[in-house]
Amino acid sequence: MTSRNRKILIVAASVIVLVVVVITCIPLFLNADNFRARIETTLSNSLGRKVTLGKLSLSVWSGSLVADNASVADDPSFSTQPFLQAASVKISVELLPLILSRQLHISGFTLDSPKIQLLRTGTGTWNYSSIGNSQTKAPSKQQDTADVFGGLTVGYVDVNNGQLTVGSVPAAGTPTLPTRVYDKLDLDVKKFSFDKQFPYSASASLPHGGSVTILGNAGPVNQKDASLTPFSARLVLKNLDPLAAGFVDAAEGISGTVDSITADALWNGRLLHITQLAIDSPRLTLASTNQPPKPAPANGQAGNTMLNNFALDKLEVKNGTITMTSAGKAGPPAVYQQLNANLTNFSSTTSAPFTLSAVVPSGGSVNASGHAGPLSPQASSSTPFDAQMALKHIDLATSGLLAADAGIGGIANLDAKANSNGQVLNATGTAHVDGIRLAKNGSPSSMPVDASFAVSENISTLAGSVQNTTVAIGKAPIAISGTYQTTGPATTLNLKVNSNAVSIDELQAFLPALGVHLPPGSRLQGGTLTTSLAITGSSASPVISGPVALENTQLSGFDLGSKLSTITALTGGSHTGSATAIRSLKMNVRVDGGDVRTDNVALVMPALGSATGNGTVSAAGALNYQMLLKLTALGGGGTTTSANSSAGGIAGQLMGMIPGQGSGGGLGGIAGGALKNGIPVAIGGTTSNPTFTPDMRGLATAGGINAAQGLLHGKQSQTPAQTNPLGNALGGLLNHQKN
Repeated sequence: MTSRNRKILIVAASVIVLVVVVITCIPLFLNADNFRARIETTLSNSLGRKVTLGKLSLSVWSGSLVADNASVADDPSFSTQPFLQAASVKISVELLPLILSRQLHISGFTLDSPKIQLLRTGTGTWNYSSIGNSQTKAPSKQQDTADVFGGLTVGYVDVNNGQLTVGSVPAAGTPTLPTRVYDKLDLDVKKFSFDKQFPYSASASLPHGGSVTILGNAGPVNQKDASLTPFSARLVLKNLDPLAAGFVDAAEGISGTVDSITADALWNGRLLHITQLAIDSPRLTLASTNQPPKPAPANGQAGNTMLNNFALDKLEVKNGTITMTSAGKAGPPAVYQQLNANLTNFSSTTSAPFTLSAVVPSGGSVNASGHAGPLSPQASSSTPFDAQMALKHIDLATSGLLAADAGIGGIANLDAKANSNGQVLNATGTAHVDGIRLAKNGSPSSMPVDASFAVSENISTLAGSVQNTTVAIGKAPIAISGTYQTTGPATTLNLKVNSNAVSIDELQAFLPALGVHLPPGSRLQGGTLTTSLAITGSSASPVISGPVALENTQLSGFDLGSKLSTITALTGGSHTGSATAIRSLKMNVRVDGGDVRTDNVALVMPALGSATGNGTVSAAGALNYQMLLKLTALGGGGTTTSANSSAGGIAGQLMGMIPGQGSGGGLGGIAGGALKNGIPVAIGGTTSNPTFTPDMRGLATAGGINAAQGLLHGKQSQTPAQTNPLGNALGGLLNHQKN
């Protein structure tokens, strides 16, 4: 290295050292904290809020003033806590004017780890609405601001790793809504000005691993209400949990996640114009509380809420999964997969066309189209709509169309029209159901069912009516009408089910669906059924009651006579063969919790006679009936001449049934009772294998209390004087003849 080059390096190094020394010494000669009051005043005037800074120090290397602490006061009508507070704030300044002439020219702000609190009243007013309010700015204050910020423009505002808390200020007597916290907030604003448009970008972390980014332009700031400041935005949300993020209220019953949401929007201070909104892969659960929607507060429309006035050009939902449940109700939820929906030209004041499609796990599909809107500010369920729906291969037990606890199943194809004016929902349509099941202990019917229905429901009270509804089982029509009321998990029913002389042949295959199981190999053939039933109670545990009448049918494949052989032996052992003819069967039925009680049973069978009585059938099918049987030969309905049709013949058969073989006089009294009143019969077993047993105690009682006691104990005593012709006849027939 030459001597000259060495000198140049020494001079350069000396200059650098001198510059470093000068820069290092500047803070010693310049007290940066002297500018604190002016900066606080200028910022307070600009924001319309009191700004407080901690001690200021000068960082020459970064060209900034550094405040150890900073805070911006909140609107006192909202909170006494700071609107913004930061542990460190860097205020970029122009150094030469500051050093040489003590002039303060601020070019930007950097806030590290600030905490920002946003509050909203029930009327829609935000606590940032009054920021920059021009009514508090005198001309002199505006000039001072212009001097400090270089024409009222700040080069940049950066927020790094901030925390945003969003809460509410409840009205008197209303609960406080949950507070939401969003971390890792980053904000980058360029060329910020109150009276010009400026670009911005922001990002934050959402609860449960979600994220949000937004970028666009905003301004000029509305100095009467900052929430009315115009902006454009490109919004992208990833892995959103709408409930945890505070986008929906817990009372709405919505939970789950959404893979992504993208939107392009413009806000001009009056109208929010969303040009496109795309929702990709939502996996949401909708839990219905079955409670009427809460009325909106009287002042609910006040304030500046963007959704009060919006227009949406296009909404698209792709590949969604919706699970529908009802609070307090058992049973599997209804799941709709591959949900796709489109809505165009929707606004807060008009209706718009929509299409929707989905599939269900059973392999079925749902397609709907129509119009919806305008959006109700009170509740989404009150939004008017009209729709045409087609549901194919829908499992009624899992689709959510019917209460899961009702025990109704089957595969249905349904076409329906539904419309709502926001107050009343009306639905009409037709359905074809294969393998229907109408009772929890029922089995699928082999007979398909066709139905036409008309249902109306008051949206605010959840009270509904069923009108002009007909269920056709083959060619057998059954009319259904009435009302229902949903309250919480329970739906109270008050329905009428009427059928007038419908064909039993059409109903035969439908009986298992009702939980009616005939003996194996048997079936009802011919005749008619007439009913007038009331369905009350809840959908989970309905009570069915009313009269039922069968006329001129027969029970094929079941020889009732052989089942009654013990009893028909009294009249010569009559048999009905493989079919039991039933002229009429009338009864009052009550089904409650799967148990059946029948009263005032009146059965007429030409081959056997008649029977009256009552009894029960348990949910498991166990029979417990007490009947009084009047056999044809006993009651005079037949023409038999057998000795067994006489009192003596009956007594002879009874001799083998009573322990100790009682005396002839006692048997005569019993036989006379059987001739006059009929034979008590106990029916037990099950519906698939019934048993018939003569009630000997009842038969004895019918023949005379005194005679009954003797016979039942096998020790009747009778004096010679206590004889009668019937007793003598019995003695002869029983081989106790007097020689």
